[in-house]
Amino acid sequence: MEDIKKETESAETALRLWQPTKIHFGEGSIQMLGNVAKRYSDRVLIITGEGSIKKSGYLDKIKGILDGAFIQHQICKGIEPNPSKETVYKIAYHLLAGNFNCLIAVGGGSVMDAAKAAGMLATIKKGELEDYFGVGMVSKKIKNIMPLIVVPSTSGSGSEVTKFSVITDTRLKVKKLMIDPAIIAAEAIVDPELTYSCARQVTLVSGLDTMTHLIEGYLNTVDENSDPSANDRALVGLKLLFEALPQAIENPNDRESRRRMSLASVLGGTVLFYKQAGGPHLNSFSWCNVMDHGEACAVMLPYYAAYYGGTVTEKLKRINEILGVKDSGNTAKDFADGLRNFYKNLDFPLTLKEFKNFSKDLIEKAVTDASQNTMKLAAMPRPVPLEKSDEILRTIINGAYNGTLEEILRL
Repeated sequence: MEDIKKETESAETALRLWQPTKIHFGEGSIQMLGNVAKRYSDRVLIITGEGSIKKSGYLDKIKGILDGAFIQHQICKGIEPNPSKETVYKIAYHLLAGNFNCLIAVGGGSVMDAAKAAGMLATIKKGELEDYFGVGMVSKKIKNIMPLIVVPSTSGSGSEVTKFSVITDTRLKVKKLMIDPAIIAAEAIVDPELTYSCARQVTLVSGLDTMTHLIEGYLNTVDENSDPSANDRALVGLKLLFEALPQAIENPNDRESRRRMSLASVLGGTVLFYKQAGGPHLNSFSWCNVMDHGEACAVMLPYYAAYYGGTVTEKLKRINEILGVKDSGNTAKDFADGLRNFYKNLDFPLTLKEFKNFSKDLIEKAVTDASQNTMKLAAMPRPVPLEKSDEILRTIINGAYNGTLEEILRL
């Protein structure tokens, strides 16, 4: 118990010291929203989804807080999971038509990602959304988007502190990524109380999303020297998550577990700010229509770790220690088995074929999509050569479909 308390304190310190986005963390911190918003504008647009944040009454509470601070506001609601380009344009229209100069995003990662992209369009006021996908395209036009205040209602995406925005092209049925420090939020209010009303499935998949951020970021070696403390934050986050996620699922009203999940989620975002994710995130973009992002990343993680193998042995050993996995002499297999045992305890699928909407043709789609993303192939701890990508990726994904590691370990 003392160890977890120490890790909690360490996480809270890391959030206080975080620089790119100012973070206000703690139960009841939502009450600060009026004062925070007042620093930027007296006229704001709130965007949100249709999930638990509305049903819980927190949206009405937020409106009351802004009214009390004499801040004019309108709401643009109904932001869907995996937000589309059309949704981004809709938000940008509301921003410009209403002459708003500050944006408040209340919800999960999809809401925050849509807000970043829409805020960018409404700030630049030139070009198409397509022009700004990729790395650093926004910074060629502006230093920062209009002030964005984010209020996460789940513990998963870490989008409150990242420089990413993932938007879905519904015509091509593919997710597109914007990576740019110009789109980061100005301030984030992370109040664990907003997550209390999350349903079990939301708690589970968002928690697994956090886990993959922490593990994929920690295993990343390409960006190893970009931030000397990122790996330490990742390990702190994993200690919190492996303890708190099962408790939060078993007892949704466990306040301490919810608090630790919120801390772990933000830590995951700070890790990915500097260190890229690898194979699991790459494949998740291909399957956004059949499973949640967190599900796709989590189910693939043990199998990619089997491929990474000896390139990250010492790092995998550290995670195995946190998981309580015994050393058999094959660290990668130990990790894969240990993580799958963790999934069993959460009643989470161990294979792709257990997802009812997953069909084998999606394996080929993922192989084809991934082979066109050389940046991600090169970012893995054990890079995938482009000329061998079809063979390697098909072996890994087939292993994940059937739940087998042997062929992957032989790669």
